[in-house]
Amino acid sequence: VCAGTLNGLSVTGDAQHQYQTLHKMYNNCEIVMGNLEIVLIDHTQDLSFLQTIREVTGYILIAMNVFSSLPLQNLRVIRGTQFYEEKYALFVLLNYNPNSTHALRQLGLNQLTEILAGGVYIEKNAQLCHVETVEWRDIMRDPNLEPVVGDNGKACAPCHESCGGHCWGPGPEDCQ
Repeated sequence: VCAGTLNGLSVTGDAQHQYQTLHKMYNNCEIVMGNLEIVLIDHTQDLSFLQTIREVTGYILIAMNVFSSLPLQNLRVIRGTQFYEEKYALFVLLNYNPNSTHALRQLGLNQLTEILAGGVYIEKNAQLCHVETVEWRDIMRDPNLEPVVGDNGKACAPCHESCGGHCWGPGPEDCQ
């Protein structure tokens, strides 16, 4: 169990300092008590230490990063005890560098089955694929919330034929 953060989009120090702080906080962490905020991380950083996270009690904010994938493949639950911008439990925004090919291409949240409170906002991620193919209403507990998903990657591979149109990625192992 480790503590989360409440910084939003504000960052302290340079990108290297940001990464070191993230690594120190979440290395060998399974449950984040609070929010998981991943902001301004460079494409050269190894984020594999995040793969141990199974649950986040608050919200997840992924913004202004330029890595291609996020190793949160074991994340199962976002509890949403706190929201980003008053209503979102998962907020993914502007994860690309307009001057290069570095960008978030896949969320890879294949094990995510429940967002207990709060909504989903995934917009303006120029190369992010397979967020329109996820059935967010199956994951979100609150039936009154509408997932906001748009203006993401355009040239995306289709879901594997065995997925019935709902997937986290192009392979048969990525079916939702």
